[in-house]
Amino acid sequence: MITLGMFLCLWICTAKDIKPARIMTWGFLLYLLVTAIFDINSLYLLPIFALYLGLAIYAFVRPWRQYYGNKARKWKKRWVQHPAELLGYRMASWLLRLVPLSVLSWMGGRILEHFGPKSARRQQIISENLAQVMPENNNPEFIRKIWNNWGRTFAEGLKYGTYRRNMGRLVTVKNWDMVKDLPQFLIAMPHLGFMALMALPFLGRGPRIGVTYKYPSNPLTNDVILESYGLGQARDLHFIPVGNAIPMVRALRNGDILNINSDQRPSGAPYLNFMGHPARTSPGIAQLARKFNLPVVVGHVRRTRGAKHEIVFDGIVNVPRDGDAATDEMRGMQMVNDVMSRAILDAPDEYLWMHDRWRP
Repeated sequence: MITLGMFLCLWICTAKDIKPARIMTWGFLLYLLVTAIFDINSLYLLPIFALYLGLAIYAFVRPWRQYYGNKARKWKKRWVQHPAELLGYRMASWLLRLVPLSVLSWMGGRILEHFGPKSARRQQIISENLAQVMPENNNPEFIRKIWNNWGRTFAEGLKYGTYRRNMGRLVTVKNWDMVKDLPQFLIAMPHLGFMALMALPFLGRGPRIGVTYKYPSNPLTNDVILESYGLGQARDLHFIPVGNAIPMVRALRNGDILNINSDQRPSGAPYLNFMGHPARTSPGIAQLARKFNLPVVVGHVRRTRGAKHEIVFDGIVNVPRDGDAATDEMRGMQMVNDVMSRAILDAPDEYLWMHDRWRP
């Protein structure tokens, strides 16, 4: 009964997203381990249960937190689905962090290689994208490589700190001379490879690095997901949800470098050529570059061997400033698309083909 009570208390605290919930999760896992090994009188566990109960009562009466976007959530998501996802993320990530990087990477690849294709919708998107853009690779073997790579990438995200501490051994940089003397710029990246590593060469060198990302549908998992992108790893690294223009402008005014995944497909965006086919393309990075008169550095991350990666700077795009702003931005964005397309063609099995990129 004490175990069930502690778990229910942990669930309430997780659902209400109070700060002690993270430590409570650790404590509950430790409690399960200790009670499984030692025969402990339940009377000695009552103080721990009382602590959990007190925190649960505090969490229950506390108002719900406000999140980015402040989207309304149904009670099933508030009390069941979202806390279950967060607890699963936390417990799995903490346990998997104990596994060596090379083994963890291999495990992630094999797991997603097996279970990824069972997502009929994602499998369909991959096949449709390949049939349209690279029909020669629309086969089970190539699709298996796609799932394997992303399984490795997701697992490696749990070891972001390991990559940062072992930068020279695990991560190499190509064409660093292209950017090392630039005081400020924007980085445009496709969804290719272990994207979070792109910030590593710039950490501790002066300007802050602003990284844009898609805010999750489950707000409870936001910090857990961002930990795979370096949240808490460095003071000069901060994150901005996609579509939140004000923090982007503020970051550039403060002299930050801004890293943007520039192959998004916002509804209503104009069509530009991407890998030889029309695709809705957000001109956001070109608009910012023109507004602040900054160059756009196009780069990507690719896997070299096992859990090792290479950061590649592919080229610099200077958005035209010849006349009409909209025309200049479209021309600049097409130039960015062209460079990103060439990078994808160099390592096509590492691209996020399960992203519905070419849908009208």
